[in-house]
Amino acid sequence: MIVLDINDVETTLYRDGEIVYREPGFAFVDNDGAVFGREALSRSRLHPRQSHNEFWQRLNGDPVSPPGQGVANQADLVYLQLLAMREALGLGPTDADRPALVVAAPSTVTSEQFAVLLGIAGEAGFEVRTIVDAAVAAACLLPLSGSCRLLDLSLHRGHVTHLDVDPGQATVRRTSVDEIPAIGLASLIEGWVDVVADRFVDGTRFDPLRIAETEQRVFEQVVAGIEAGDAELTIEVVHDEVARRVTVARHALGEKSRQRYELLARSIGDPGTLVMSHRMRRLPGLAGFLQDAGHELLPLAPDAVVAGIAENPDHIQPDGARAGARLVTSLPSRSESQGAMLREPPTHLLCAAVAIPLAEDTNARDHPGCKGSPGFRVLRADRSFSVAPADGADVALNGSHIDFEHPAEAGDHIVAGGQEFQLISVSDQQDG
Repeated sequence: MIVLDINDVETTLYRDGEIVYREPGFAFVDNDGAVFGREALSRSRLHPRQSHNEFWQRLNGDPVSPPGQGVANQADLVYLQLLAMREALGLGPTDADRPALVVAAPSTVTSEQFAVLLGIAGEAGFEVRTIVDAAVAAACLLPLSGSCRLLDLSLHRGHVTHLDVDPGQATVRRTSVDEIPAIGLASLIEGWVDVVADRFVDGTRFDPLRIAETEQRVFEQVVAGIEAGDAELTIEVVHDEVARRVTVARHALGEKSRQRYELLARSIGDPGTLVMSHRMRRLPGLAGFLQDAGHELLPLAPDAVVAGIAENPDHIQPDGARAGARLVTSLPSRSESQGAMLREPPTHLLCAAVAIPLAEDTNARDHPGCKGSPGFRVLRADRSFSVAPADGADVALNGSHIDFEHPAEAGDHIVAGGQEFQLISVSDQQDG
């Protein structure tokens, strides 16, 4: 099955669950044509008038100005990036092969935009069989019940998708979606770049935003640091053969975005269960801010959308011929009991070949194999466990920096204070 997730933060094409193409929805257009993704992003501050990053959001025929070779409007950019995906599949633009495509789309995409997308995809040599609401696909494998909200973002807006989970009918369906333009990643990055520039001015008396080359360098490093989940971003620029470097904590970036986070919180409303995409969890300080406001956070894995689609092939691509593409806004839901059976609770915290049993509140600094103060605790509530980092601590869970209390299970790896930990489950069952 070939799945295209059109979220423009990281437009991703999967074949049988494996990534074959992942690039941000950036384009650079000139008289030689267009380039996309990270190559386009690397030119965006050097040539801002020729750089474009709204074509997946617009999905229409608005003109591109100035135009370029083979590019007159926004739809042309979508078409050309789809051709780049065909190339990643090993198919040329003139091949007769028209692979069937399942499109996972943000809940904010309209029916008019779907119609435009179907036409463009057909021109690019794809046959779109199904369009799936990405929030529904991502949430269908979680142990949920009742109503909840799923948070995600694209380059130019945040999405709060309201989901209804019916345990009786075992379905999850979208009921509505709210858009929050203030939480678009592109505008957030602008604020973080300003924080870094201010730090350069204060510490080195050099403003990197005055020069296109150094501005581009700052921009790229901020983007890379956020994607990597770094606790601190070290930004370096070179001008006139002089290297200048500053360090900015994620906490400072989160403070810069606090007013935008407050707008999101007002849109969400009363405390409740919030399912958070990996893109939302990357935003500095947001998860902790929402948790402090009383929300229960359920993190999504980066591959949650494609995993949900793969788990429901009969609903995504049912047998039998059907004219046109299907729109799927509900899918079977995993029950709470099924979710509980799949999660193995940990019993011990392992470090330096020594495992200690988990109590109600286990502070990693008290582990006999630990050196120093790693800055996290493991908390237990009934049979559920979580990893809670201290304020400002550099704690990575399964390779991702966390700044909020995060659900945990046996097998999870934790890196903190320069040491590695693992949550394990020790069985007392003996052979009879």
